[in-house]
Amino acid sequence: MFILLSICTTQSFAIAVLEGTLIDKTSKKPVPGATIYVAALAKGTIADDKGYFSLSLPEDEYVISFSAVGYKTQVKQLDIVSNTTMVVEMEEDIKQIQEIVVRGKGIDENVKSVQMSRITLDLVNINKIPLVFGEADIIKAILLQPGISTVGEGAGGFNVRGGRVDQNLVLLDEAPIFNTSHLLGFFTNVNPDAVQEAALYKGNIPAAYGGRLSSLLLMQTKTGNADKLNITGGISTISSRLSVDGPLIKDKLTFLASGRVAYPNLILSLFPKIFNGSRAFFYDGNARLDFRLNDKNRLSLTGYTSYDDFKFPQDTLYGWQTHNATFQWKTLLRSNLAFSFHAIHSHYQFNTKGLQPQYAFLLSSIVRHQELKGQLSYTSGNHRLEAGASAIKYKLDPGSLKPSGDQSNINPFIARKEHALEYSAYISDEWTLSPVITLQAGLRYSAYQSRGPGNVYIYEADVPRREETIIDTVSYNGRKSIKSYGGWEPRVAVKIGLGAATSLKMSYNRTRQYLHLISNTTAISPVDFWKGSDLYVPPQVAEQGAIGIFRNFAGNTYATSVEAYYKTIQNMVEYRNGATLLLNPLLESDLLRAKGKAYGVELLVQKVEGKLTGQVGYTYSRSLTAVQTPFALNQVNGGAYYPSNFDRPHNLTISTQWKTGRGWTMGTNFVYTTGRPATYPDSKYILNNRTIIGYSRRNADRIPDYHRLDVSFSYDTRKVYAETQTTKKHYSVWVFSIYNMYARKNPYSIYFSNDNSRAQAYRLAVFGMFIPSITWNLYF
Repeated sequence: MFILLSICTTQSFAIAVLEGTLIDKTSKKPVPGATIYVAALAKGTIADDKGYFSLSLPEDEYVISFSAVGYKTQVKQLDIVSNTTMVVEMEEDIKQIQEIVVRGKGIDENVKSVQMSRITLDLVNINKIPLVFGEADIIKAILLQPGISTVGEGAGGFNVRGGRVDQNLVLLDEAPIFNTSHLLGFFTNVNPDAVQEAALYKGNIPAAYGGRLSSLLLMQTKTGNADKLNITGGISTISSRLSVDGPLIKDKLTFLASGRVAYPNLILSLFPKIFNGSRAFFYDGNARLDFRLNDKNRLSLTGYTSYDDFKFPQDTLYGWQTHNATFQWKTLLRSNLAFSFHAIHSHYQFNTKGLQPQYAFLLSSIVRHQELKGQLSYTSGNHRLEAGASAIKYKLDPGSLKPSGDQSNINPFIARKEHALEYSAYISDEWTLSPVITLQAGLRYSAYQSRGPGNVYIYEADVPRREETIIDTVSYNGRKSIKSYGGWEPRVAVKIGLGAATSLKMSYNRTRQYLHLISNTTAISPVDFWKGSDLYVPPQVAEQGAIGIFRNFAGNTYATSVEAYYKTIQNMVEYRNGATLLLNPLLESDLLRAKGKAYGVELLVQKVEGKLTGQVGYTYSRSLTAVQTPFALNQVNGGAYYPSNFDRPHNLTISTQWKTGRGWTMGTNFVYTTGRPATYPDSKYILNNRTIIGYSRRNADRIPDYHRLDVSFSYDTRKVYAETQTTKKHYSVWVFSIYNMYARKNPYSIYFSNDNSRAQAYRLAVFGMFIPSITWNLYF
């Protein structure tokens, strides 16, 4: 979105503040992320997530143009002779709705903004992307972008620029989500119908955020319509959705309620034979209340819940759930000074139930996150300043095992609960130095304290940690400090304009991560658990530098970018061979410290206007790990760097949307990636008349490359109404899609069995056929 201002006369140099809010004319919802740009003065600012903007200008007469993707351009003439407040109503341009799948907020936002390494989703069209079972999915849409990958089809989480899945900070209304998956990774557990905006930062993470190394995914739920009741819903082959929003008190109180329930048992028969006899269920829900106290004060309360259970053919039931709540108060202290306050609660829990009577048990793990944070935003001239602070209280329950029946032979065990505090403060400034150069700099300081109660084992020095090397036990009572960490996290980015349609951008950031996901599986599993930093597990620290050139062609019809990055990571958690992780009272003895490095080049070409739109993305990247230990017994690959589990050097995605007319759009996705690393057997020997298979160096081999083609056809009745110049109170969007069009059996893994003294290889493919689906979306 752009606001173009041209100076007609210059009679006074007095400064006045122009501020206002941009809203959708129909729904009255804010239009966020506006770029306010004064061409003659070469200065500007960006509206916040509530559509609010503030800009200091010399008193004069201006012609102001308001434009946004999906909206008609508004042109107004204003005589700025004093501080001015305005509300701009943006009228939806229906003809543009189907044009984009994923892109920045403005047509040339990629060139003019100082921000780099950011992906912004167009949630209007996410339903039309051909995905498995036709289910709209935020993270699966992100996986079509350069620099984003996953370890395999249906795997939970995502990897960003060589980072692990736990190195992504995923926030919904500022509350963290510790497990982003439904159905063991096949779907994202946030319903896109309830989301107003979603943006992923692959680097150049704003100074306001920390706690993870690789990326930041920000999602904001929609605000309710201030004038009328809206109802949206959808039915697909795997789930049904319903969302309702509207006013409770006109011009004062609005609400949103959204829910999704799934019935995946109907499609589990399409999974490999090992899933036969499995059953699954999940649901999620969002709620939001927004209260307008007056022109300067707004309150909001949001809630989110999700639940999953999955039963394999064996007698084990896996379940996980998330419950989040966020309270926000936002106030305008002065025309150019705003303050916001958040109170956040996040609760994640997994449960594993053994169902056999003699071995009936309940295994559970819990992560609780409670946070208070405040932020000041100040706009003055060529500066946009932000400062803030936060305090987080963690309670981590790594695992507790209890018998769940009278006949159970299971012995109870409770791992030591962990308590911790994390504090942070930051300041940042976006400074337009000249019409050519914009600087964004921030400094963040974070501190972490592991606290009691609990016992900590002390081991002999200069020998591997083992039970037999324990020399003492230290007890920490109450909330006594066990170990403290902290450090500075600088963030800096610069944009250099090389013309109206070209810019060069550079960024550097350092991040710290105090929580670690403990898992020795390739993909996220239901029994992974979170652990805080302590005496033996220091925080992870990453540094990343990036440089990119951004260029648009043909009046911004084509947008291109090339970004290169290099990242180093210290204090990653690795595991010694044969490690026992779950319910291990001496967990630190099985953990190893590792370092990592990742580097790559990302190319993106987008066509954003016309009947045929889409993008081509290509990434060449490497992600390498080396275990840091002086003990030969614990070394992996002799201490040398080796490919991480998600090192996939080549990644190509091609996405298109072709508007064929009369409301029909054809979409395609083609995906190709290098096979992920694996460890294959390379020898055998006889021991006690038994054949033993030997394996190569860790991750020295690879499974075959992955590729697939998806196709979809969507029919949007809204497009028909636009062409005939008629309006309706409701409309439908039908989506017909085929996932894995040519039915390739892409291997998820290769496993081996010792058959007749030989190692026999077997492929496991999650989807070995094409999968058709149909989705009906209805809007009132």
